[in-house]
Amino acid sequence: MSESKRIYQIDLFRFIAATAVVLYHYLYRGYAAGNMSLLSFDGVGEYVKYGYLGVDLFFIISGFVIAFSIKHLSLRKFCYSRFKRLYPMYWICLMMTFFVSYFWGAPRYHVTFVQLLANLTMVQKLLGQGDVDGAYWSLYVELKFYLIIALFLILNRFKKISLDYLVYFWLLLSSLRFFVGPSEIYDALHEFFLLDWSAYFIAGIIFCQIFLHGPKKQHFVTLPWCLYISIDAAVGRIHWLERTFHSDFSPYIIGAAIVVFYLLMLLVSCRKLQAINSPRFVKIGMLTYPLYLVHQHIGFIIFNHLYLYLNKYLLLSAVIGLMLVIAYILSDRIEPRIMKLFKS
Repeated sequence: MSESKRIYQIDLFRFIAATAVVLYHYLYRGYAAGNMSLLSFDGVGEYVKYGYLGVDLFFIISGFVIAFSIKHLSLRKFCYSRFKRLYPMYWICLMMTFFVSYFWGAPRYHVTFVQLLANLTMVQKLLGQGDVDGAYWSLYVELKFYLIIALFLILNRFKKISLDYLVYFWLLLSSLRFFVGPSEIYDALHEFFLLDWSAYFIAGIIFCQIFLHGPKKQHFVTLPWCLYISIDAAVGRIHWLERTFHSDFSPYIIGAAIVVFYLLMLLVSCRKLQAINSPRFVKIGMLTYPLYLVHQHIGFIIFNHLYLYLNKYLLLSAVIGLMLVIAYILSDRIEPRIMKLFKS
């Protein structure tokens, strides 16, 4: 989304979502499961354990932003814009995380150079290698969403078709979960078309259409159906959450959070939040991507080395502050120079 056409509320929502994920990881996820962090925040973590849903909001925003940005883009320009937006910053953060993990992360954070090389592609899952940082799983989902959009643009070169057709087709596939059992064909469709997360991306596209062209009758059917599928999928993950964290998760809180996400994006798409459409949010929006990429494993490694020597809340505040400073340097100082290289 270009600076001149930026929807500033989106930057604010991105930062809120990233902050929720950071607090979820630091205050709950790290100690509660996976032996990632030695620093426990006891009952405080219970208040932020739903922060993982920030990623769900990211996916809605991604659908909106991509639908907004492809209006006048060819396939080549789309691939180029996504590459320069994702990969350079990702490579920098990947190298930072690998360096810290390699020298100070053992034994919890064991990384190899083969793993690093695979992670450079961002499709390390296909290469049989683990993520250098656990937060990278969502980037693989994003890449597959971009692939779906790229296929749409390829089809659009041969025959001009509305984005509505992608919405209806993808929503139909997403609805198969209620009518079709596991099979090789369904499992392949499920994997390729991201049917665990697709309703979020579809909703984002619909919100963008409302923003650009105003609400239409079909939106009163497609959006509620996307909301229902999103909640159903999110509530369906409760079993995994409870097995992993040995804690109860409320379907009502999860459902309510997703409803709030949809309502916020609906207000944006209907231009009802113009009062907070401020360019001041650009800076914090730019922090989001590097903050998300660098915070998790590096933060946990710092916790594990210093938790015996510092008050845990002081240590938490210092690490969050450090991550924000790193994100600021990367987004405000380094990324603009990288973008200049692309322009030249």
